[in-house]
Amino acid sequence: METKEPKTQPTGQVAAQHEEGKKVNRKLITGIAVAVVAVVVIALGWYFINQSGANAADEAIGKADIEQNDSVALELYKEAATMGHKSGNRAKLMVAINLYQDGKYQEALEYLEDASIDDEVIAAGAYSLTGDCYVNLEKYDEALNAYSKALDKAEGNSMVAPLILIKRANIFRAQQNYAAEFEAYDAIVNQYPEFLRASQFDVRKYRERARVAAGK
Repeated sequence: METKEPKTQPTGQVAAQHEEGKKVNRKLITGIAVAVVAVVVIALGWYFINQSGANAADEAIGKADIEQNDSVALELYKEAATMGHKSGNRAKLMVAINLYQDGKYQEALEYLEDASIDDEVIAAGAYSLTGDCYVNLEKYDEALNAYSKALDKAEGNSMVAPLILIKRANIFRAQQNYAAEFEAYDAIVNQYPEFLRASQFDVRKYRERARVAAGK
C-alpha cells in the first residue's frame, strides 16, 4: 500500500484522498491474493491428482480441467463439487476461485466453508482466499480471523506465510493499528529472510513506516 504525506489542503480534497487511499489499500490486499491463489492451484494439481481415487468426481473434475470455456468449466466444477471425495473438495475450491475472480465473494465463501481439506498448504491457501473475500466485502475483522487460521495452517511456509502477513499488515494499516502493522512486517523480516531476498516488495520500508506511525 502506498501512502502520501499531504500538505495542507481543503477538507473536501483530503476526504477524497482518504477514500482513494482505502481503495488502494484494498487493491493491494487483494492483488497479493493472486499469488496465494496461484499457490493453491499448483498445490491442488499435485495433491489431488496424486491422491484422489477413481470415482465419478475424478471424471467430472477431469472434464472441467480441460474445458476451454470458463463458464462451462465452472458448471462442471459445480457438478463435481456435489460428489464428495477428494476431487469433490478440490472442485469446491476451484468453484470458489472462479467465483472470487468474478467478484462473487459471498458465493465463493459458501464453497470455501463447505470444503474439507486435509493438506496444510492447501488449507492455508483456502483460508487466505476466505480472508480475501471478506476484505472485498469490507468485513475486516472476519478477514483477520481467516488470515490467522491461514497462518496456523501455513506453519512457517516461506512461500505462503509472508504473503498472508502482508495482507494482515494492510488491514491493520487501514484500521490505524500501526503497532500490529509493525509486528506483521517485523515477523517477515525476522522469520522469512528468504522471502526478503526473492521478493520485490520492500518489507523493511513498510516496517519502518509502521514503526514511525506507532511511535516505537
